[in-house]
Amino acid sequence: MGMIIKGILAIFWLAVVPAFAGIPVLGKKRNGNIAEIMLTGYMVLFSVTELLTLPMTWLKMPLHVLTVSYGAIALALGIWGLFCLKSQKPLARLREKKFSPDFYMALAVLLILLQVVMCTVLAHMDADDYFYVGTATTDVYTDTIFEVSPYTGREYVMLPRRYVLSPFPVFLAVVSQLSGGLHPSVMAHVFFPFVFLPAAYMVQYCLARKWFPDDRKARGIYLFLAALLCGFSGYSVYNAGNFQMVRIWQGKALLAGMMLPLLFYLCISVLLEKKPSYPWFFLVLANISCCLLSSMGIILAPIMTGCFLAVCLIWTRKWKRVLQGLLCCLPSIVLGIVYIVL
Repeated sequence: MGMIIKGILAIFWLAVVPAFAGIPVLGKKRNGNIAEIMLTGYMVLFSVTELLTLPMTWLKMPLHVLTVSYGAIALALGIWGLFCLKSQKPLARLREKKFSPDFYMALAVLLILLQVVMCTVLAHMDADDYFYVGTATTDVYTDTIFEVSPYTGREYVMLPRRYVLSPFPVFLAVVSQLSGGLHPSVMAHVFFPFVFLPAAYMVQYCLARKWFPDDRKARGIYLFLAALLCGFSGYSVYNAGNFQMVRIWQGKALLAGMMLPLLFYLCISVLLEKKPSYPWFFLVLANISCCLLSSMGIILAPIMTGCFLAVCLIWTRKWKRVLQGLLCCLPSIVLGIVYIVL
């Protein structure tokens, strides 16, 4: 019974809270959908984690302070979203809309559910878990943040510079504690794939709506092919599909499978459209989220954004939009400078 309660709490913090937290931030967007609300919630909560964890790490504050702070902010955002629920246009349209069967979309959803079951029940044990899951477990049992090495059990002489600016293992430790003390290994190998693998396909669904705005059949085929290609990506251990299927609980895999494609989608929607689909601060949230997941995100996020800014300048010739895009990259640039100094 205790494990069932912990599992319910895990779903609450990983799925329910982000869903409601994304509603007030997304606002009354006309063309929004449920996938966009969920992804917005994840970006907000990832950004909150990054902004809370970094100063607390340098101040050597205990993990339970970070857990309480994150839990309070996430819960407050969720409650705010609950009050904004009635005014959310995508949800209002969802209640009014009559769904008609779509063969290819149903096939895609079935394949995605099969992958979720496989990744959850047949969890792959990766060698990198010695650090990622080990760090979360060590932080939980010592009530510290990046103070004790998961390899030796001794205090760090200096902070691990490759990981301290991208504390995704600390996020794992925090949500494990919020879920009734669920072991970080169970959280990582069971509940993270259950939640984040569908989230990765939500990004692909948003891209499908971008490519084929008026063709439901094409969107279903696109999503089905995306799931099919991901399922047969085991020919290499270095591609995004393999990372997504076998180690989605690691920050670098979530960066490759979910956050960089989401940043790609946002760059198109914010920088290249005549009338941006989102406010420009969504790029700030995406860049900070990439920084949380992996040190590679600190580098790759501003590079991707910068490439789109160059295209934006040529395509639209709107210097104001380019300047806003550069400001969105400031968190990544600052953390990149700190990384070099370390």
